[in-house]
Amino acid sequence: MTEDLARADERRPLESEHEPAGPPEMYVYEPAGIREYSGSVPMWLKLVALGLIVWGIYYTIRYWSGD
Repeated sequence: MTEDLARADERRPLESEHEPAGPPEMYVYEPAGIREYSGSVPMWLKLVALGLIVWGIYYTIRYWSGD
């Protein structure tokens, strides 16, 4: 598995003298084997997070308020 991670690291585009240096496209945390890509959060995941927050507020008001 470490060989796959090493090969993934080698596939990064090389910085050219003509292009400005930017952040790498992928970071690899070697001990855990986790790959981190830059990108945006999908809309469905934002909606799930919002729904959980709304549900938490409702639950707190409905069941934790004094009767």
